[in-house]
Amino acid sequence: METLLSLSGITGAVCCVGMYAAVSFGQISAERPLFFLVNALGAGLILIGASHQFDVGDLGTIGQELIWAVISIIGGVRAWRRDVQESSP
Repeated sequence: METLLSLSGITGAVCCVGMYAAVSFGQISAERPLFFLVNALGAGLILIGASHQFDVGDLGTIGQELIWAVISIIGGVRAWRRDVQESSP
């Protein structure tokens, strides 16, 4: 179980950093819902990983990832709505 929780955090970090790299290198637009979805997924996985052997030092990580997830979800909903409006006649 400990290994799965550790892998969760590592996978989450790869998701977030991977999306940042993809935007930075022009592989994906930061306006796309996928960007926000993967970032929210990454934040959630990091939260799962940080929940294992929790101590006070993890509060910064947990606070940051909660904010990251909320921003990503709001941004994703806004991007999705924009895509839906642009595709409707």
